[in-house]
Amino acid sequence: MCANFTDSGVYCETCVSAVETEDFVALQSRKLNKSEIDLVISKHAEELEAEQAQNKRGKDTTIIWLGAGGGIAMIFVSLLLYAYPMLFLDSEVAAAFEASQALEECRLVFEEIGYLLEEGEEPDPSLRCPGSTVPNIVEREGGIVRVLHPNPGTYGLSAIYVSNESHEVVLEG
Repeated sequence: MCANFTDSGVYCETCVSAVETEDFVALQSRKLNKSEIDLVISKHAEELEAEQAQNKRGKDTTIIWLGAGGGIAMIFVSLLLYAYPMLFLDSEVAAAFEASQALEECRLVFEEIGYLLEEGEEPDPSLRCPGSTVPNIVEREGGIVRVLHPNPGTYGLSAIYVSNESHEVVLEG
């Protein structure tokens, strides 16, 4: 009786070969089972990866469509506000805005008259504020020429004028 020492224990010679055969078969069986499990796991991983790629493409497409739709909506709203600036304002705010715009247009006309006066030219009588049917009043005092608005009360002011001394428009209120 010889005793053989193996990793799994101490056996006699006839038992050693049986134990080694069992160990070999168990090892091979584990390898086969592991490769089958690995195959199933890798197949599942590939399917999961393909599904994730599909979802990512779907998200990318959705984000692109949302960006394009948002851009188109912004352009539409911008054009709407450009075409109808008073669309979202109260009637009081809109009236105040229109009055300030009318005053600014009148101020620009008088500024143009002021530039003509500074250059020594006589202003054209057709140069008057929009909506005004009466020509502007021209006063001369020595070498000073002053052009006055005929009805500054329409703008809530007492006087609107410009002289040949400066193109700056004077608004007295």
